[in-house]
Amino acid sequence: MIPCDFCLGKPHLAEKKCLTCEASLCRDHLRKHNLKATQKNHALVALGAQEEEKCPEHAMLLECFCQDDLVCVCKACSTTGSHSSHSVVALKDEYDKQMAILSRIMKSMQEYKTATKKTLLQLQKSEDQIKNNKKTLTDQLSRIFQEIKSQVDQKEKQILGDIQSNEKKQLADMAALKKQVADKRDVAAQGLRELQALTEKTDACLFLKDFQLAQERIKKQNFSNDSVEVLTVHLEQRPDASSTWTIPAAEFSLDDVICKVFPSPPPPLTRDISGENPGADVQK
Repeated sequence: MIPCDFCLGKPHLAEKKCLTCEASLCRDHLRKHNLKATQKNHALVALGAQEEEKCPEHAMLLECFCQDDLVCVCKACSTTGSHSSHSVVALKDEYDKQMAILSRIMKSMQEYKTATKKTLLQLQKSEDQIKNNKKTLTDQLSRIFQEIKSQVDQKEKQILGDIQSNEKKQLADMAALKKQVADKRDVAAQGLRELQALTEKTDACLFLKDFQLAQERIKKQNFSNDSVEVLTVHLEQRPDASSTWTIPAAEFSLDDVICKVFPSPPPPLTRDISGENPGADVQK
């Protein structure tokens, strides 16, 4: 609990410290301090963080950023110290640059989140289509087998079993894929929340350190989406020229149905949300 240095009566609790004025400021005096044109560029830090804002070697304010070592340094470090031969820029410039990068990454993450939502909707639609396909095929097959039940009773059982087995397998695959995409969505949402929290950081050194860690975590994630579109299928009946079913004709038609009912699935699409080409769809 640190009191404000400018309150005349009972002092209010200070919220930040001005390293230039070397004074602790409450909320009201902080606002007045920032309104003065000559004090707008003063270095303000959260209480308790001021020691981290000074160079441990020169005890000077950390006003620069070494792009080679990715650390905050003071002016003495950049001119005569161990970073004199490195690429050093103003801390504020590096802060603005990284905030711009953060904004672009957040935009890409938001686009990925939106794309993931669309993917989940498509997966749900595909799952419903699998169930509808099963019902459609079952109904059509039942009508066919009512006409030729005595001849192909065993064939009916075989094909219905194949359809049900395929539905079970497809639904299991779809459930696994939905869980995978949902897990990626949760990871993306968590990453987005972490990035959102970084936008509220005003401490440049803490921001740069946390942002570097956040970027490393994001780079380790696989933000590609695999989606499967299940097409509507119908059973084609192919009677002979006299419209009279025969055993060979029926067997040929039903065997052919199996290939039509279970076509090879289309190749999945992956979504590239890298910084180079966010939001682009590419064919595997």
